Amino acid sequence: MARRAPDALKDVIRDFRRDQIMDTARRLFGERGTTDVSMDEIAGEAGVARSTVYVYFANRDDLLRACVQSMYDRMTDTIALVVTDDASPVERLRGLILGLLERIDESPAFFRLAMATQATAGEGSAAVGGALMMIGLDMIRVLEELVLAGVAAGDFRVDLAPERGVVLVGQQIYGSLSVRAGEPEPIPAAQAADEICDFVRRGLGA
Repeated sequence: MARRAPDALKDVIRDFRRDQIMDTARRLFGERGTTDVSMDEIAGEAGVARSTVYVYFANRDDLLRACVQSMYDRMTDTIALVVTDDASPVERLRGLILGLLERIDESPAFFRLAMATQATAGEGSAAVGGALMMIGLDMIRVLEELVLAGVAAGDFRVDLAPERGVVLVGQQIYGSLSVRAGEPEPIPAAQAADEICDFVRRGLGA
């Protein structure tokens, strides 16, 4: 049974407000370089009532987790657009890198904060660390499939254990993202993706 138009409109408004709150929180967290931003301030900057924020998020940790997850969801959505089923392993590698770079460019300050918060025992570290751990596990699965496909296609070297290949590729991508997030004027994402992909391929090359 089709949903009534008023119900569908309510869902759109609800999703818009939730995204609006997360975008505001992500910006404030990044600009301040700390997770110590009050829910009152986030509500004020987002142009909504404080009670509205709590409709969507139980507390600031819940909001932090949602911000990190949203960043990753945008990454995976982008990757899905640039990586097709019939793409070669090398094309998939470049698509993966490009998608990650483009999303980092949207909120570099928040990405830096998330990485720094995860590495400390400070406020918000548990929320961010938990979200990043789940993201990391998902990324490992993606890289495992990519490395195995590359070895099978003869694009990547066969004398390197797949699990070791995943670690090395992951380290290179993670390092590249971290460096880019701190650059005041990064080179175009497409150019950076070409450089990183070429560098990784040379290390994995058959």
